[in-house]
Amino acid sequence: MTLALALLTGVLARRAGVEQGTRSFENLARVTAATLTPALDGDPGLPPDPTADLRTHVDALVKAGPVVAVRVRSSSGQVLWADDSSVVGRTDALPDDARRALRTGSVTSLAADPGDPGVVAGRSSGRVLVAWVGVSDVHGTPLLVEFHESYTEVTDLAQRTWMRFAPAALGALALLQVLQVPLAWRLASKLRRSRQSEDALLRAAVDASDAERRRIAGEVHDHTVQDLTALAFEIDAAQMRGAPRNAEDAELLERTAQGVRQTVEDLRSLLVALIPARGGFRGGLLPALQLLAQELTRSGIRVTVHADDARDLPGSTAALLYRCAQEALRNVVTHSRATSVEVAVTQDQGVATMQIEDDGQGFDESRLAERAAAGHVGLRALGELLVDAGGSLTLSSAPGEGTRLVATVPLATAVPAGAAR
Repeated sequence: MTLALALLTGVLARRAGVEQGTRSFENLARVTAATLTPALDGDPGLPPDPTADLRTHVDALVKAGPVVAVRVRSSSGQVLWADDSSVVGRTDALPDDARRALRTGSVTSLAADPGDPGVVAGRSSGRVLVAWVGVSDVHGTPLLVEFHESYTEVTDLAQRTWMRFAPAALGALALLQVLQVPLAWRLASKLRRSRQSEDALLRAAVDASDAERRRIAGEVHDHTVQDLTALAFEIDAAQMRGAPRNAEDAELLERTAQGVRQTVEDLRSLLVALIPARGGFRGGLLPALQLLAQELTRSGIRVTVHADDARDLPGSTAALLYRCAQEALRNVVTHSRATSVEVAVTQDQGVATMQIEDDGQGFDESRLAERAAAGHVGLRALGELLVDAGGSLTLSSAPGEGTRLVATVPLATAVPAGAAR
């Protein structure tokens, strides 16, 4: 950045030097043309004839420099007089700027190379700065006085101008760089502390969510599950105390008892899923996924796990991906009617990716919003948790074509995952 500023400063300073040199030459041309006007005669056949006086003035000017050539040209572009007699009588159409100077009596200039239109080259060679000054001769006829200056005079002036400004400009840039280093360091430190604070807040939120789930699970286990178990015992006792009045009552009691017992089992399974055992990822994500696969196999669904890359995942990353797998496989059992599921975990360039694909009935993706409105927010909540960790969760499906879930987690930014349901 500093180098770019230095280069830009140099370019601007050089341009300013060229402009200054051009303005200086135009001012010299204007003043010199004014001194030559009394000796200009566009028609030497008419008295007076001041040619000798003109030669005297011009010879002195050329010897003093920086002017290298002087010409007097008519409105047609013809050279009426020149310090170099070899170009007298030559005609070349005047450029538009020169015509404007002739018409308004002003001064104009341009940088030209030998052979450029409107420039009559003489003994001077190489690139020149040409200035035209509109004047009137002794008869009142509009004429142009043309001055040539070597362009190296202009570039030398530009170089000297740059050298005058260079120490101050480069010093200011160096000072700016010195000031930027501590500022950039402080900004980086603030960003790092901010990121650490965000990570801490996210971990605190996840921990709070985990603690709340454990509290709810404890309440359900200590009260609801126990009350339902006692109710099931009472129904069984009622069945044993005496025969029901009729077959319908007997069937009702049996169905109720069975329903209560099944509800207790479902609640206990939910509690196990809600609060995984602490240290459950000490062996890595692969054993945890294999355990989930075994549980799913009991439901008659064939599960294939390809997760060799999951062995060395950080614990927080493993926990987050495990929650995704747990929720996705639960949905497979509940909704998909699948016969097989494939779970794959890979690592690439600091990102862990888990893909879960089943061969079930699939669903219309447009109905995801309806499912969320109906309270099915498990995957959506997990997706938000993944985004907070810097990852993503995508779900693709179509009726009759199964479902594919892809979860990604950057290894460096993953945080311990409690689950969101």
